[in-house]
Amino acid sequence: QPGQECQSSQPAQNTQTADSSSVTEQNLLDEENKILSENQELWEKVFGAMDKNVTDSDLSKNYGEFLLDAIEKAKDQFTDEEYETLHAGAEKIRDIENQIAQLPQGDSASDTASENTFPKFDGYDLDGNKVDSSLFSENEFTVVNFWFNGCKPCVAELGELDKLNKKISEQGGEVIGINVETLDGNEQNIETAKQILETKEASYRNIYFDSASDAGKFSLGIMAFPTTYVIDKNGNIVGEPLLGGIDSEENLNKLLDTISKANQDN
Repeated sequence: QPGQECQSSQPAQNTQTADSSSVTEQNLLDEENKILSENQELWEKVFGAMDKNVTDSDLSKNYGEFLLDAIEKAKDQFTDEEYETLHAGAEKIRDIENQIAQLPQGDSASDTASENTFPKFDGYDLDGNKVDSSLFSENEFTVVNFWFNGCKPCVAELGELDKLNKKISEQGGEVIGINVETLDGNEQNIETAKQILETKEASYRNIYFDSASDAGKFSLGIMAFPTTYVIDKNGNIVGEPLLGGIDSEENLNKLLDTISKANQDN
């Protein structure tokens, strides 16, 4: 389960091939997620302390190095034992990231396609209605927001995302939510997600699909929550993903700029 809330240097993974190197990479990423989930509350404190001041250069560094820097800045919030636990976890993640960097890279053309195109999918909304990736072609653009039930910044922005959905519907746009805990149709997590959405008066569509699909692997490869993408009507990813909630004016403006670019491209 995801245990981190706001930051990551690890983008959605290239899962177009099923060779041994991609399987190894996914295994390594699973190890990272396990480290983060084992001390979820402590990591949430780290991410909560740093989510307002992250730059592109910060995100380009080894994720473990990024975490070590963040832990140092938030050191006063932890006991000595908690600090040692976090520091050891970040060092393990740094080693894992180094291993990932040494893996053979796939064909550059397929890498580019994976990075710039949202994977095709067949799935359902939270009410059980069938959906698939053709929904992108039905919109002028689509804002895709990744979240999970226990992520406080994710939940905090749901009401703002609903307002955004109503606003961009006039432009032919739509907000789609993907709660990574609902993948594979997990009934308990779907019910919890629906209750949270209702509480926040968020009525825009949320969808899920098979975690073993390309779209599922893309979703599970995301290591920062909330993360929001803008997708054009051809299924292409526009601009850079937004890390953090749009209840921040700065983040909202960044997202609106990307939406404007998607409209211009159309």
